[in-house]
Amino acid sequence: MSYAIRQTYSNYQTGEHWTRVAKKRWKTQCGAEKAAQMFYRWVTMPDGKTRTEESDAEVILLKGKTS
Repeated sequence: MSYAIRQTYSNYQTGEHWTRVAKKRWKTQCGAEKAAQMFYRWVTMPDGKTRTEESDAEVILLKGKTS
């Protein structure tokens, strides 16, 4: 079993929204969660109040081959 990150991006100025699954895989849920927090979760608020864009991430479990 391995873990991946599903990223959801929203740009409120242009109306752009997309979701993707990162190509990188992690062996542990803890490692994937740390990477999601550091690289894939963020919000842009230029004036400190209004969100112009944001990215959210969730860790998903990928099932591999079983022997």
